[in-house]
Amino acid sequence: MKKINSSVAQLLKGIWSQNYKGLSFTYTLTVIENICELLYAAVLGLAIDGLLEGRPASLVPIATLWIIHLFVGLFRHVYDTKVFIGIYSHIAVDMVERQRAGGVEGNKIVGRTSLSREIVDFFQIEVPAIATASIRFIGAITMLFIYDPFVGIFGLSAMIPIVIINRWFAQRAYRLNSALNDRLEVEPDIIAHQPLAIVRRHFVRLRFWRVSISNAEATTWGGVEIVVIVLTLATLLRLTNIQGISVGTIYAIISYIWMFKDAVGDLPVIVDNLSRVHDIGERVAEEVIPVNSEQ
Repeated sequence: MKKINSSVAQLLKGIWSQNYKGLSFTYTLTVIENICELLYAAVLGLAIDGLLEGRPASLVPIATLWIIHLFVGLFRHVYDTKVFIGIYSHIAVDMVERQRAGGVEGNKIVGRTSLSREIVDFFQIEVPAIATASIRFIGAITMLFIYDPFVGIFGLSAMIPIVIINRWFAQRAYRLNSALNDRLEVEPDIIAHQPLAIVRRHFVRLRFWRVSISNAEATTWGGVEIVVIVLTLATLLRLTNIQGISVGTIYAIISYIWMFKDAVGDLPVIVDNLSRVHDIGERVAEEVIPVNSEQ
């Protein structure tokens, strides 16, 4: 994917600066949720060993952690909906006003306003997704090193081919999303004014670009899964050589391998979404001046 240009960076920075209080709070809640999820495997592993040793009180930590996660998650869900709907409403209205004043055609305003929703989705979906993947990856690798340094090294080594695969996908996804957005930007005009034959051709082209993006993403995901399969098998072989390992520890290690799998498995979707947002940002950056939605 191309390096983010100054206009897109300025757009994202402007939205952040105008809404940093609400965004900071919802992102803090997201981090707390992810820390809770990170701790589940370790705490549950301790609970398993405790129960096998006849200590029912070992269930208290896992129950406490689960309740904290539940309440934080519920509150964040309610709070961030309010924050992001407010941001989009202000951006959309301000964008329409500026484009009308600039004499932009009505159908193009509709197309760009619809695409601008993707910019808000970047803050609502992509940023938390990146944070989640990062916390899961860093946390899983850290815990694997704590349980067994060899397994931790396996995990870090697996990232080499995974990064190479996703780098290839990032470049391809940017080109494909750019072509797709070229079509979406003119869609309102085609639907409203063009002959039916052109409308049909338009949707055939949309299908082609969307299928191409999906196929590239599936190829990337498949490559990542192969790497994870090798990592999992290597870990299982390693566990057979650890003397005196407990059932709870085995459970925790395998759980953190799967957490690593979830983190890297989300990368193709994140890369695709970032590529799309980057291209859309280049299209609407000149028309969007963020307005403070927290006032």
